Amino acid sequence: MIQPSEIEAELLAFLRCDIFSPATSLTAETDLVGAGFDSMSLVKTLLHLETKYGRWIPESEITNEALANVTALAATAARILNEK
Repeated sequence: MIQPSEIEAELLAFLRCDIFSPATSLTAETDLVGAGFDSMSLVKTLLHLETKYGRWIPESEITNEALANVTALAATAARILNEK
């Protein structure tokens, strides 16, 4: 079982290196959209999750709540990845 905290740490590292500029102060509670997270960022992040964990996050799961911050996105991803 993949823990949300594991995904959260992975997402933070990915977002800091590949999505946001080094000048962006990013924490698990940062408002992603407010920080500049856009549709291209979303696609890159979903591809990263699929590559890392072997499962795509369905479009129906990509809600405003899921994209509120890294904690919410990690919780959504963990729930989906742990469904068998």
